[in-house]
Amino acid sequence: MPASIDRIRKHMKVKPTKQDKGLTLTLTVVAYDNGMIEVDGVPINAAPEYDQGHGWLVAAETVVATMVEFRKDAVKRQKQKRA
Repeated sequence: MPASIDRIRKHMKVKPTKQDKGLTLTLTVVAYDNGMIEVDGVPINAAPEYDQGHGWLVAAETVVATMVEFRKDAVKRQKQKRA
């Protein structure tokens, strides 16, 4: 299951900004010539017959779910900085 929260948390690339004033999320989306889509190294539509449309839709869902998890990290960091 490519878009599970556990898998997203394991593969998302979050690091502090240069002056440690915030967080940076880096997402990498790869579209292969054979129609397969990959988000942060995780194949989205990995099957013998790649459905390109399905791959793009699930990739978009995965990106949004990753951003939701990133937002949680950012909010948690803001609360820690205030405390």
